Amino acid sequence: MGRDKKVIVIPCSGIGKPIGTVSRETTYETIENLAKGKAETVCLALLVSGDKDTIKKVKDNYVITLDGCARRCAQKNVEQYGKTPDKSHMILKFAAANPDKKPRGLIDIGNSGRVLVNTIADTVAKDVEDLIENKKDAEKKNNH
Repeated sequence: MGRDKKVIVIPCSGIGKPIGTVSRETTYETIENLAKGKAETVCLALLVSGDKDTIKKVKDNYVITLDGCARRCAQKNVEQYGKTPDKSHMILKFAAANPDKKPRGLIDIGNSGRVLVNTIADTVAKDVEDLIENKKDAEKKNNH
């Protein structure tokens, strides 16, 4: 059996935009608390600039992208290297579905922004579990 795959969560940069902050904070909540040891992140700028180690990590693992806007920078940069994200989320869709959970600032997103982060992170953590469980199920089928 090969090395265990992890899930790489890649947020948009979204610098200067509250939704970008929500994207990054969602990633941190997921990898540091909800899916610790199962998920990690990479720097989108390293992927954009063609860093070989980052590209390899993205290609060799499951990937979830978190994009703040319709430009879908995280998803498009993953696809640029021939990898289709296993899951892709649009942060604005979560914000639209939860109008009472709006981020209030660029750095300090406020209590309502934190609630939005937690809502999205719960979904992303479930995606992490689903991807890892599907892998385990596939391995069981291949071993029988």
